[in-house]
Amino acid sequence: MSKHDRVIGGDQTRGITTVIPCARLANALASPINSVETARLLLRVPELADAEAFMGIFWDPEVVEQKQVTLREPPGGLDLAVKNTNAMLRQWKLRGYGHWSVVEKATGHVIGVVGFYHPEGYRPGVDLGWVLHRSRWGHGFATEAATAALEWVWKSTQIDRVVSLIAPHDGRSIRIATKIGERFERADVDPVHGEPVHVYTIART
Repeated sequence: MSKHDRVIGGDQTRGITTVIPCARLANALASPINSVETARLLLRVPELADAEAFMGIFWDPEVVEQKQVTLREPPGGLDLAVKNTNAMLRQWKLRGYGHWSVVEKATGHVIGVVGFYHPEGYRPGVDLGWVLHRSRWGHGFATEAATAALEWVWKSTQIDRVVSLIAPHDGRSIRIATKIGERFERADVDPVHGEPVHVYTIART
């Protein structure tokens, strides 16, 4: 639930108008190397079919009200959700890392998103964020997913420092950040909208 998931409706999707090429990209990226399993969860590269589930996750009224995601566009319909999913896939292709869909093994349902984002010119650095469907809050899924994401990034990339931007009033996300080893570094402002954020960081050991 960190504010990292600011790419929703971002302009990195501009120019993507066809589904077929992006479906091929999703298939190409969906390798075991890019997937992570935990006791209860599967983290996998997003699929275009996940877009409908993402609508109920990112655009939940409480998530939006608490600014646990930073929207570049107002919540919309399935077309916008597909565009956002395409943006996630482009990040994987560009960087070799990105957001995963979080799948609950017990149900097979997509219950959230976790992962990394680092657009061009993004000042704070590689940003770890998470957002879970509200029905799954309070069960430790976000901590489990974010812990697995960090283990993967240290093992599979050359990234040596990760940040999370969290709204000062978002106590739930602050607790998750500290549980996974991140520590408060400074107060700052959101580079997209200029709103206050707290920067939490963790470095490779």
